[in-house]
Amino acid sequence: MKSFFLLPMVAGVLLVAIESTPAQTNVPPAEKKIRIVLVGDSTVNDAGGWGRSFKEFLTGNLECINTAANGRSSKSFIDEGRWKAALALKGDYYLIQFGHNDEPGKGPERETEPNTTYYQNMTRYVHDVRAIGAKPVLVTSLTRRTFDQSGNGKIVSTLTPYVAAVRRLAAAEQVPLVDLNASSTAYCEEIGPARAAGFNPIVKGKSDATHLNAQGQLIFARQVVVALRQAVPELAPDLRSVPDPAATMPDKLFDVKKYGAAGDGQTDDTPAIQKAVDACAAAGGGVVKFPAGTYWSKPIFLKGDNLTVQLDAGAKLLASDHFADFAVPEKAGAVRAFVNADGLDNLTLTGKGMIDGAGAAWWREMRSAQKAGRPEPRRPRLVWLQHCHHLRIEGITLQNSPSFHLVPGNCDDVAVTGVTIRAPADSPNTDATDPSGCRHVVYSQCTFDVGDDNIAIKSGQVDPAHPDAAVEDMLVENCTFLAGHGMSIGSETTGGVKYLTVRDCTFDGTTSGIRIKSDRTRGGLVESCTYSNLTMRNVKIPINITCYYPKIPATDSSLPVTDKTPRYRNLKIVNVTAESPRSAGFLIGLPECCVSNVVFENVHITAPTGLTVRNARAVQFLNSDIQTKSGSALILETNAEVTGIK
Repeated sequence: MKSFFLLPMVAGVLLVAIESTPAQTNVPPAEKKIRIVLVGDSTVNDAGGWGRSFKEFLTGNLECINTAANGRSSKSFIDEGRWKAALALKGDYYLIQFGHNDEPGKGPERETEPNTTYYQNMTRYVHDVRAIGAKPVLVTSLTRRTFDQSGNGKIVSTLTPYVAAVRRLAAAEQVPLVDLNASSTAYCEEIGPARAAGFNPIVKGKSDATHLNAQGQLIFARQVVVALRQAVPELAPDLRSVPDPAATMPDKLFDVKKYGAAGDGQTDDTPAIQKAVDACAAAGGGVVKFPAGTYWSKPIFLKGDNLTVQLDAGAKLLASDHFADFAVPEKAGAVRAFVNADGLDNLTLTGKGMIDGAGAAWWREMRSAQKAGRPEPRRPRLVWLQHCHHLRIEGITLQNSPSFHLVPGNCDDVAVTGVTIRAPADSPNTDATDPSGCRHVVYSQCTFDVGDDNIAIKSGQVDPAHPDAAVEDMLVENCTFLAGHGMSIGSETTGGVKYLTVRDCTFDGTTSGIRIKSDRTRGGLVESCTYSNLTMRNVKIPINITCYYPKIPATDSSLPVTDKTPRYRNLKIVNVTAESPRSAGFLIGLPECCVSNVVFENVHITAPTGLTVRNARAVQFLNSDIQTKSGSALILETNAEVTGIK
């Protein structure tokens, strides 16, 4: 099975390392800023390299000057006097990366031989930095995202001898090393050629596999920062856990308070917030900043590409709880979301603050309507992001939505990292996040604690460009699932779901663990899904895979297969330990369309009753067991073909 993941295992490890350190928001300002000087070629500079995003990770105690220049090699940078100018900046640390333009074919003014002239040049950089009392840090070259044409998924690199020379020099001279080549190569090989190409800028109509677009700049700068923490630990306190885009755009910072927001939790701050957003859009992008405070607001509408919404620690964007504020006048009964965006490119929501949906009033009305037998009121989503590309959500908390919290719809290239989403366990339909019709999506290091689905992947519309795979390439890793209905696909699966990986996650007190749900009116193809390294505690139904929703009938008859028939196949569940107070769960297909090719490997479930299997074929258990208080491990019903366990 071939899969494409936006953030692979190596990236997951890197993210854990950076996020596990304490936040740097309270680091006291230094009397004199520590100066970092970047030296290198165009893969380091601010235009097409990682240097610009690197600056976003620095606190106010650090300053960074980027002297890297397009087309320069370790030789030409010296010969042109650029190195002399860089030394004159009197930096405290020099990060040095060359190699791309040292290769054969670059011309006599640039090319070097790895083991002689290149090694000698890099040695000079080290000695010269030490001579001015500064500290050198060697960085191996960012990989080119050029893959073997055989399709083996491996990068073909001509940089290898230059990378090896830098590693030898670092060891010989005891210089701190940031092995960016190793981490970037492993990352790109893990995600595969198609996904790695998503970091390529388009230059004159051609995809550039050497340089980086905005998304690539951030990802590889993060790798540099993680390695730098380890290589130069004295800098760690001043390397941010969450990037601060304002650090690189001081002239494009739009503070909502400067546009009239009070932040007192009582004043209607909607006009001021919208004015700041509109001004940012008119400027071609920037950072809309919410300092600490509570900003009471009606619905707001994000606009313009290259927009970052930054919620500082102590900042709360609080939704109105007046129902009329969310009404759509031109459409009776319809409601707007609280935070809205449509068709934006490079949109970021970041910071240590929160967005609060003030959902309690809506929940009360919902329960009252149910009790009285009235139609249930439409309730707004909290964050509704549609048709966006390169979407990044980091560090923030979303809470108390009237209904679903975070809904990316028909978005591409989505990374949700270190986000907490919470609502009371009894709050109705408060799904944490429902990615719908999205491709190339990652949820990493998030916590979900809500009243309905923790994650519900939805694919309700057929995408002609991607038959049976409107949702494709999704990774959920290192996340914590608390109250809620678990890791779900469905119930809408008409457009298809393909290549989902869920790994290294913990479930504690959820209703379900692994859940796939649909029915004959909204079904489609769900295939090539892998769940691995999961721990489940007090999970009522660890395995809940069924082609019926919302209830499973006791018996059923075969019906004609249609384009809405649920079809599940090629599912793999590996290294899962689960404890249930109710049952091991369900694996139930349809009489006319069985669930097929399901592998349980090293799966260990403890539950009062076993796993019910019906209309499921080619189900295989390897080194797995289900321990029950009563009855057999498997409850085999009609059309159940299972091997490896009794």
